[in-house]
Amino acid sequence: MDKKRFIKAALLFISAIVILIWGFNYLKNNDLLKTDSEYYAVYNHINDLSTGNAIYINGYKIGNISDISFKDGNLDRLIVKFFISKDIKLPKDAIAEIVSLDLMGTKGIKLLVKNGTTDEFLQPGDTLLSAVEGDLKEQVNKQILPLKLKAEDLIGSIDSVMVVINTILNDKTRENLNKSFSHIQVTLKNLESTTFALDTLMYSQKTKLAMIIANAESITTNLAENNDNIGNILQNFSDISDTLAQANFAHVINQADLALTQFNSVMTQINSGEGTVGKLIYDEVLFENLLNASKNLDLLMIDIKQNPKRYIRFSAIDLGRTVIKQEVKKDTTKTKDDK
Repeated sequence: MDKKRFIKAALLFISAIVILIWGFNYLKNNDLLKTDSEYYAVYNHINDLSTGNAIYINGYKIGNISDISFKDGNLDRLIVKFFISKDIKLPKDAIAEIVSLDLMGTKGIKLLVKNGTTDEFLQPGDTLLSAVEGDLKEQVNKQILPLKLKAEDLIGSIDSVMVVINTILNDKTRENLNKSFSHIQVTLKNLESTTFALDTLMYSQKTKLAMIIANAESITTNLAENNDNIGNILQNFSDISDTLAQANFAHVINQADLALTQFNSVMTQINSGEGTVGKLIYDEVLFENLLNASKNLDLLMIDIKQNPKRYIRFSAIDLGRTVIKQEVKKDTTKTKDDK
């Protein structure tokens, strides 16, 4: 009876020890019953990575970190041991990158795998390539740094602009600006007055404006209706211009120039007293004789009208005409012009 109790107590003790060891390893994510593959990665800095943190591929959890230790006692090198499912084959160019899983700073390992880049795969126990993602602070600094540099440049530019503005806007310039604004205000008032006057004029003359617009519309309508006639007129002008262009203007101008030259020669001779017209103009004796002849001819015509029988006689029998000439007594009285 005591022997059975001893055996039971021993079995219970051994079971407790096994359960304790398994539970301790399970809490450390080292399940002794697992059949997962074991891999390693070496880092210079693990950014607060700890055992039990998850391993992900494309956001899917495939394993856990089982152990972290210094490699061969080298304090600058940390080796991380982790398990992943046996059915997952990792290519040789896979990278184990330490990343932040959330805003609280929880760390984990993200396996970066590029399919189709290689046909060679890692074997359990191999060491993967490693990388460390910058923490949130570093990422924020990377994003903020360009903005910071631009802000500094902008502040420097604003400072330079303000210096220039302060230099330009001295007391005299401010005074001129005040005067300019005053003039602008007066101009705006004048513009408002002009606009009001124009509006009043347009309102008072809207009937006439309507008539003008109607007349303009009538004119445009007439032009549109007589478009063919206008085209014919323009065609006629075109034909006239073509005819004029084909005319021998050079010959006409030469003839006109020759006629003017001859006329100038005739006028020169007349002015110099040559020829009949020149003598008639400049010879006073000839002019007086012609004037006396004209007067005598005029007196003769008057006498013929007053005394026709003295110069012409008709016979009732003789159908012919007998003309009897009688001498006209000369006026023996000499005039002053005959001397």
